[in-house]
Amino acid sequence: MAVRYSFTTPQPKYIVSKLTKIWIFYVIVSVIIVYFGGIYLKIEVNMLNNNAQIVENNMNIQDKKIALINKNIERLKYEANLDNINKNYNNEVQQSLLNLFALIPDQITITQIKLEEEKLTLKGITPTRELYSFLLQAPLRSIFTTSRVDFFPLPNGWFNFTSISVLNKEAK
Repeated sequence: MAVRYSFTTPQPKYIVSKLTKIWIFYVIVSVIIVYFGGIYLKIEVNMLNNNAQIVENNMNIQDKKIALINKNIERLKYEANLDNINKNYNNEVQQSLLNLFALIPDQITITQIKLEEEKLTLKGITPTRELYSFLLQAPLRSIFTTSRVDFFPLPNGWFNFTSISVLNKEAK
């Protein structure tokens, strides 16, 4: 008969216990979850970087459009200012022409008026040189820096004249 040293029957012993198998399983599952969570986070970070790059490109495009619009606004402001300057200049020229027509006496006939920025050329007919000198040349000399006139006699005793009056920039 065999000798028994224990009151219980022997149980088989495993190298790894059931409790160890359970916590090893949960450690492996946790590692897999963390690994796939890391992969998911990496994908999300890449998508966010791509979206940020797209947004940055859109912002650059919008900045260029804003700069173009601002440039157009500045050009339009310049053109509006230029238009106002031209209107003022045209009003001044119109007023100057009205004043010039008021200067011309009834005895003198004007056949051509050429008005440049600093030069006025008058061509016409006058009965006498003296009438021209007293009635038209004196006012022209008071307005312009230099005023020169050339007379050409006509067969009827009257004179054709060409008057060139210049206003120097320093006199403005």
